[in-house]
Amino acid sequence: MSRQPSSIAGIILAAGMSTRFGGNKLLADYQRRPIIRWVAEAALASQLTQILVVLGHQAVAVGDALADLPIDTVVNQDYQQGQSTSVISGLKAVQTNYSAAMYLMGDQPLIETAIIDELITAYVKSEHDICYPSFQNKRRNPVIFGDVFFDDILALTGDTGARAIIDANPGRALAIGFNHEQSFLDVDEEIDLNSLHSTGTN
Repeated sequence: MSRQPSSIAGIILAAGMSTRFGGNKLLADYQRRPIIRWVAEAALASQLTQILVVLGHQAVAVGDALADLPIDTVVNQDYQQGQSTSVISGLKAVQTNYSAAMYLMGDQPLIETAIIDELITAYVKSEHDICYPSFQNKRRNPVIFGDVFFDDILALTGDTGARAIIDANPGRALAIGFNHEQSFLDVDEEIDLNSLHSTGTN
C-alpha cells in the first residue's frame, strides 16, 4: 500500500519543565504569541491530518494558550520522568489510526509549514521508515517515524526521547539536508529567546 500524507499524525511535545529557562518557555512571548503557538499553527497549516499536543508541566496554562485551535491534547502525568514518557503518551493516542507519526518540539517557534511538508513529502516518496531534517550533517527536529518502530518507541525509557532508535537504525533513516539552521533553533534558555528576538524574523 502506498504511503499518504494523511497517514501521518503530528505530535507536539509540550510537557517539559523548562528547567533551564526562567519560567515555562512554551508560554514565553515571541512576537506577541506564546512559543508553543507558533509550532502548533505551523503544524496545523501543514499536510498533517491530526495535531496532538502532549501536555504535562503547567498543562492547564499551556492548553489554554492553544484552546482556540483545532488540535487534540493529552496530559502526560509522568512528564517528570523524562521526555520518553511524553513521546510514548503521544504515540499511544494516535497509533491506532495512523501508520506514521511526526514528532515536533514545542520550543521551536521558527519551524515552518514548508519544512514540515517537505519532510512529509520525502517520507511518503521514500522506502525509509524514519525521516528527519539535517543541517551540516547534524540531526534536527521534527522527525517522522513509521509504524515499524512504534513498538520500539513504546519501549523507551528515561529522558533521551527517540534518538537511540535513529542511532540504532541509520540505514532505515532518511536525512533531508537544509542549508540554513534558523528554522530549527530551539529555546532552552532566555538567551536563546533573546537571540531570536534580535533576528526580528520568523
